[in-house]
Amino acid sequence: MFIVLVLALSCKKETKNIKESKEKNLSISLDFPDTVYVNKRYDGKINYKNDLDTITKVLNQLNPLRTVVYTFLKTDNVNYSNKDFKKKVSDTFYTDSNRVIPIYGEFNNTGTYYIDGIVKDEVIIENGGKNSKGEWMDRIITNEFRVTKKVIVIKKNDGVDK
Repeated sequence: MFIVLVLALSCKKETKNIKESKEKNLSISLDFPDTVYVNKRYDGKINYKNDLDTITKVLNQLNPLRTVVYTFLKTDNVNYSNKDFKKKVSDTFYTDSNRVIPIYGEFNNTGTYYIDGIVKDEVIIENGGKNSKGEWMDRIITNEFRVTKKVIVIKKNDGVDK
């Protein structure tokens, strides 16, 4: 009985450590100017680190196949559901790096806008066939994260850039 109690307590402690390490392994930041000029293209990036790096750091190669995609839109209002977001999507960026997702864009009008999107990190692990029920044994692991950045769009000051 003592051995069962020790094993149960040690399993519980290990599960807690796994959750803590997963939370520590997620890091997302959108590097894009806070204030931009109207009708001028800007390049930015999403700095990204996820716990799926423990499976593979290589993207777009087979077994395991890992892809990282940022689907986004430029909007003046972020009060909508994920279902409505998917109907409004205006652009998608795929990356070949597990650390940086490139992003670029320009705004056609002055005002307050948001770059709003979802990072989807997915790994497909092929397990080599079907089980006894005829179901494919491949495993798909998907992590999705919302990434939003507020951007103020202004006119140029009499043609003088600062």
